[in-house]
Amino acid sequence: MKVPSRMLESRYFSSLFVYLSTLMAVVVLAVTFILYLQFVKIEQRKIYTFSEESLSQISSAADSVLENAKMAIAQILLDKDMSKIFYPAATDPVDMKNITDRLNLIASMPFLHSVYLYNGKLDVYYISNYGLQKKSNVDDQEIVDIIKDFKPDMNLKPITRTIKRQSNFVGIEYNVYTFIYYEATGSEEGSAIVLNVSDSWMKKVIEGMDKNRNGSIIMMDSQGVMFSSIYKDRMLSTLSDQEFVQDILHSKEKSGHFIGKVDGVKSLITFASSDSLDWKFVRYTPYEVVVKDVNAMRTRTLVICLLLIVVGFALSYLSSKRLNRPMAAMLKRVGIQDQALRENSYKLKQDFLRQWMLSDGQGSQPILMKQLEHFEISLDTHSPIVILLLKIDHFKEFSLQYSFKDRGLFRFGVMNIASEILSSYISCEAVDLGDDHVVFMMNEIRGVDVDKLVQDIQQAIKKHLKISVTAAVSRPGLDIWDCRQCYADALEASQFRVFYGWGSLIHAELTAERNCRTFRYPIQQEEQLTDALMSGRMEEVKRLCSVILESTDGYAYKDLQLTVFRLFFAINMVVDTLEKASGYGFSINFGEVFAQLSELERLSDIQNQFLELFQRIEEKLGERKNTRYDELMRRIRGIIELQYMKDDLSIDSIADILNMSSVYLGRLIKKYTSKTINDYIIEVRIEKSMELLAASNKTITEISKDAGFASMSYFGRVFKKVHGITPNEYRQKMRETS
Repeated sequence: MKVPSRMLESRYFSSLFVYLSTLMAVVVLAVTFILYLQFVKIEQRKIYTFSEESLSQISSAADSVLENAKMAIAQILLDKDMSKIFYPAATDPVDMKNITDRLNLIASMPFLHSVYLYNGKLDVYYISNYGLQKKSNVDDQEIVDIIKDFKPDMNLKPITRTIKRQSNFVGIEYNVYTFIYYEATGSEEGSAIVLNVSDSWMKKVIEGMDKNRNGSIIMMDSQGVMFSSIYKDRMLSTLSDQEFVQDILHSKEKSGHFIGKVDGVKSLITFASSDSLDWKFVRYTPYEVVVKDVNAMRTRTLVICLLLIVVGFALSYLSSKRLNRPMAAMLKRVGIQDQALRENSYKLKQDFLRQWMLSDGQGSQPILMKQLEHFEISLDTHSPIVILLLKIDHFKEFSLQYSFKDRGLFRFGVMNIASEILSSYISCEAVDLGDDHVVFMMNEIRGVDVDKLVQDIQQAIKKHLKISVTAAVSRPGLDIWDCRQCYADALEASQFRVFYGWGSLIHAELTAERNCRTFRYPIQQEEQLTDALMSGRMEEVKRLCSVILESTDGYAYKDLQLTVFRLFFAINMVVDTLEKASGYGFSINFGEVFAQLSELERLSDIQNQFLELFQRIEEKLGERKNTRYDELMRRIRGIIELQYMKDDLSIDSIADILNMSSVYLGRLIKKYTSKTINDYIIEVRIEKSMELLAASNKTITEISKDAGFASMSYFGRVFKKVHGITPNEYRQKMRETS
């Protein structure tokens, strides 16, 4: 039974509970988000409804202003005394007093700021609280200009403006809505009634209706000019450049609502219209204010959800921990059994393929066919078969660096990488043959560049495993039953790595041609090499060795093996002869050297190994020469020690004793010490004379004679030259010291 890999994990139930808890958390958060959106919409609808009702009341209040203005005008027109103002003749002072009182009474209405009566024939104004004034003396010159250019369609249309008054040298401004009733009398100047409605009164009315002051209210005309604003005074400001104003002005609805930006702030906007006044009433509330309470509720909900999620995760962890123990133990046992079965199946398959490759006997084909089917080997048994062999380079260093088990893992990695690439083109079976190589059994590939395919495999192995491999491709066999012969073919071809180098691709077809060539061993160069080695001409020895080894290039691998063996044997014989002739051992383990040669993988490495051997021989020859010289100097020193007192002691007498030529002896000593025999004789005689001067009472003449000097004067000159003082001075100094 194959257990799902996820169930084999020790934390399967923990993961399951985590997934479920996470799913629940996501659902809770999603529901919270949906509810949040719904609550925002509900809050928006509440504000829209409230704003529309409030603006509707404000619009009705504004319409009532027009009706009140009409009533005030009608009251003035129907008053017999006040109508006298519009007569061409001057008014009686008594009547004027009554008219002024009545005019002030009308102007005292709460919604009115002031009332003007204009007599066009007399060109005078009757102003509440100011009385009769000529046109030139009126402070409110703006109304003078308006009446001068008055048009009939402006009758009873509100005009938003500012009245400026001077009081005690201080300028005061009043925002008003002016209603003018103008009546023309023929071609002459007409008369007019001017009612100035107070903007302050309008604001108080709106404030009384707007108990919940969320946001701001503005009033504007049909051109987008704001003539009043509650909570934000910007009288007569032009707002038509703002997008929300354009949306309101172009709307076909008398009232409505939408979300827009006011002064760059996202806001909920509600508007209503007054047809009689052609005014627009707009309320806008910042969006943050609208969703403030909803956001607070959202935050509280999220905190509660997060707490529930944390508690849920904790409970899930504790529950899964209790469930994990027995289930994990059971799954572990099942997993171990399943893994053992799979590993055993793979091992049996590898053992079968390995035995098939390495065995000598063919075996019964029916039995082999059953085994091929049993191990699910997918190769076509009747198609040509090819063996691809991959050999690990630097195998000695590789073996030292990695253990036996690790080397097996590397070979397994090589098999996986190569199988993955090859399986894209053809079925193959990988076989681990141990040591340094693996092989791949596959049917002959057609229509594919095999060299490019194998090079891709080599590059992938180098990239992922950081090792280099040499590839050898066998000649095609007739069918799968030729696989052993193909393996032997590829294995023999892989030996030619010694010529082609690491990471090369070798075809058995090419190496088969080299195996057919006849190689002649260069015996003459070998004789020259042994002669040069006997004579110590090491540079010539190294040159001849390279020539002999390179002569094998282009021939069979066995020819290189034979050449290396014969060359090694010849060198060994020469060294053995030198040791016997001189009695001096070279201390070279030729068995170890030969073992190292057999492990080398390239011809250049073999050459370098021989060069190292020659270097060691050269060093030993040098040591031998130094030993002979030391023995010679010891004998010369002994002769001088015994015969220094003889005045006829010289290089000739010493050469006679040593049975050597005095000329050769002198050159030899000069070569190795840069001194002459006479220098050594004088050194010994001076040493002996110093001993006599310090320890005896003999005269200088006697001492010079005993030391072998021909005369006392010669002894004195030599002694002073060596020590810087005369013999007498030296004797005196030694006695003072003692």
